[in-house]
Amino acid sequence: MGVATAPLQVDSLSRSYGRLVALADLSLTVHAGECVALIGANGSGKSTAMRTIAGQLTPTSGTIRIAGLDPHTEPEAERARAALAIVPDSPLLYADLTVRQHAELVTIAHGVHGESTAARIDALLERLGLAERADFLPAELSRGMRQKTQLACALVRPAALLLLDEPVVGLDPPSQALLHELLLEAKRSRVAVVLTTHQMAFAEGLADRAVMLEEGEVVDQGPWGEVAERAEQRGWLPS
Repeated sequence: MGVATAPLQVDSLSRSYGRLVALADLSLTVHAGECVALIGANGSGKSTAMRTIAGQLTPTSGTIRIAGLDPHTEPEAERARAALAIVPDSPLLYADLTVRQHAELVTIAHGVHGESTAARIDALLERLGLAERADFLPAELSRGMRQKTQLACALVRPAALLLLDEPVVGLDPPSQALLHELLLEAKRSRVAVVLTTHQMAFAEGLADRAVMLEEGEVVDQGPWGEVAERAEQRGWLPS
């Protein structure tokens, strides 16, 4: 029996802007049903890592495989993107589509449709507190509601890998607790999760492992509890 392909395999990934090294030699494997948190202060390289993994930035060196596929080389890139769901640090929504239409567009794009899909959209909007705003346009929504719409778009479709860049920004405590619950459900469904967060408490009980970045370099990594403890001992806190 062959070994299952990891949803995410990153080897010696680097990204530079001229002489500025934003990310240096990151290697990371994330298995199905596992959550890895990238932690670090602003400018540590977390978002650069996420955007490069997602195919939005081109690596200076190193390789990325999403479900065994290269997100930077066609024709593999199209299939890699299909296996990946992203929640960016700032919601990216179409100004002329309602909340429900955003979710419907995602399901159509990924070939998921029918009565069961409509029911899934309804159920997800209800859980996220978006049901009463399903016909609202993004301009009519608060920052938190736009973030929830982005979450709905990521969670309504099948994916092998879920990337979330600072997903709790703009969410109130009850919404953060709901997101924590939804991500645990995704893990139980064998989705691999990679997230960045400044809120260590949010990752508690969710992240299996942590990678700490500082000025683009990995300064610590390992099981979540051990890395969090070392971070506390050295007086390190995200800012």
